[in-house]
Amino acid sequence: MHMGWGWISALQMLGLRQNALVLRCCSSRLQRGGIVVLALGVCLQIAPAQQSSGESAPVPPPAKGGMLPVGKADPLPDQTQILGRRAAEAYAKGDWDKARAAYREMLELDRNNALAWANLGAVEQRAGRLREAIEAFDQSVRHNSSLGQSWAALGLLHLEQGDKYLALSCFSRASHESPLDPKPHNYLGMACKSLGWLAAAETELQRAVELDAAYETAHFNLAVLYAEQSPPALELARRHYQKARALGAARDEVLEGRLKP
Repeated sequence: MHMGWGWISALQMLGLRQNALVLRCCSSRLQRGGIVVLALGVCLQIAPAQQSSGESAPVPPPAKGGMLPVGKADPLPDQTQILGRRAAEAYAKGDWDKARAAYREMLELDRNNALAWANLGAVEQRAGRLREAIEAFDQSVRHNSSLGQSWAALGLLHLEQGDKYLALSCFSRASHESPLDPKPHNYLGMACKSLGWLAAAETELQRAVELDAAYETAHFNLAVLYAEQSPPALELARRHYQKARALGAARDEVLEGRLKP
């Protein structure tokens, strides 16, 4: 549930409750190149504002577990270095009005920039304006359909609003665009479980931990899945819960009660 970036981590619970157990996703905050993004657990690699060569942003190094960057991101417009700093400072302070204004000003300079739309979507989500957040992330993938993290953000927003099939579609596209990123597989597993598709949920969650053996959230979700299936696979559930705890997950008394011999 934590990722790295100078980083602050927080648990997001998205209402996938069954027998008092909850599947988890995570959210983290990034500041990179003067831009900050937090979007329902989706971390967007943001290009520095001062791109002058006209080329796409340089590829950042792989994250933990050998994950590769998601999609090909357009650089932000050359003129937006000051706006980028202003937006990042406002975001860090939780001043969503100022951050929104800065990103909208960026978009007046370049209406087709997918990352500027994604940043605006992150601001709207943090401000609690989910409809506007969905519209912004939708614009992001419309202008650059390879941004897997924008697809994942859309999926989480749709899932939060109860649109499970739309969420499933977005997570599927996210995992297609980002085949080495374990997070879309975790989210896809959440969506499948919410629809009662337990075998599919197990497949996606297993894929997430194959891609990143230290992904504590996916281990926790597998523990929940195995504990709830009929009949419960308690040994598998214990194994994944113990792994999640060893990786830093908080105790879950309800789940521990289920796992007692």
